[in-house]
Order: sequence, then structure tokens, then C-alpha cells
Amino acid sequence: MGFLQLAAAALALTSSVSASPVPVPEPQAVAAVSAKVCDAATTICFSEWISPEKISYRVAIPDTATAGTFDVLLQIVAPKTVGWAGIAWGGTMTNNPLAVAWANGATAVITSRKASARTYPQVSADSSYTVLPGSGSNTTHWYITALSKGVSSWGTTKLDPASSAVSFAYAQSAAAVTEPANPASRFSIHQSRGKFTIDLAGAKVANFAALVEKASKPAAI
Repeated sequence: MGFLQLAAAALALTSSVSASPVPVPEPQAVAAVSAKVCDAATTICFSEWISPEKISYRVAIPDTATAGTFDVLLQIVAPKTVGWAGIAWGGTMTNNPLAVAWANGATAVITSRKASARTYPQVSADSSYTVLPGSGSNTTHWYITALSKGVSSWGTTKLDPASSAVSFAYAQSAAAVTEPANPASRFSIHQSRGKFTIDLAGAKVANFAALVEKASKPAAI
């Protein structure tokens, strides 16, 4: 239930703003991290950036992370008017891990993708995502939390966990995917996209593995 509480907090942030996605000029200027969001139930704190469409992108990493391979806890909270939302871990569409997520009724789906050129991103086994309990939707938002592997290092690129301004990119569309239950589903071209930075140094979490393991267990009835 902790992640549902995070979604409720996102609703409070966006209550005075229209939920309809607003196309923005491309490319967008790089934006700074806007917040740090903590889940009282799990004590996991995320570095957060909110897109012009009011999509929250949140990441948390182990406090022991060094430049190289480390797991990342990714959370996306999006208005239900968003058909799909994606993140590019390398700050561009091509030649780096991509994650694309969307609502599937009362649940949510995330898929690993990759594009070697500015063409449709194909399903990729280079990275993987394990969806945690509490992902789903309510009357206004859908939300997903996933343990992400293979997104901190690829080729010669290594994300710097000590940096307060790591470059990422996002894309989104209001159009629904063709097969919501299928992680390999086709989805439309983006309606808007942009670059942003996230404070990875501020996203470090003590006892990361233990907290993720606890959050991975279904809530007791």
C-alpha cells in the first residue's frame, strides 16, 4: 500500500493542473530535479522530475552504488490521459536502454526497448524490469514501480551515482497501446519528448536491497 500512498501524493501535487497532455516544443531544454519524494510505508525516497504533462519520473538507487552496474528502482506516476510514458536512460532515443510503461486496466505494464536508430524501439533483453506490488491505477492516475536491471551501464556508458545532474530523456503519448496486456505491444509515435536531469546522488537509499525485498512482498490482508 506504500506505493498507493505515493500515488495519492502525486494527485495532491497535480490537483490544480489540467490532466490533459500538452504538446511541447521539441527539443525541450534540460530541466532540473524538482523534488524528492519519500514513501512513509517503505521509507524509500526517490529523486523526482515532473514532465510538462504532469508525469512523475522517480528513481532510487543503493547508497553503495559506484559507477558501473547497479540496480535502479523506477517509479512512474501518470495521469490516465497518458497512453504511454517512456524514459531513455542514456538521455537519447538511440543505442541505450529504454523503458516504456502504460496502464492495463487496474494494473500497469512496463517493457524493455532499444532503438539503434531513430526508428520504432524494439523489445530488448539488454535490460529487465520487475514490477512491484502496488502498481496499478485509480480514477485519475496510473502508476508503476519496477526494479530495473541493466540500465546503469551499457557499452562504454556508465551512469554516475555520485552526480547530482544525470541526463535522461522522456517521451509520451495520449494514444493507447494496441495490446495493453502485452509487454511487446506496439505503441504510437510520441506526442512530446524532452531531456531532463535527475539527482542520482540524492537518490541513494540505505539498505536498498532489504527495502526493495520488503516492498516486493504483497501487503498482508
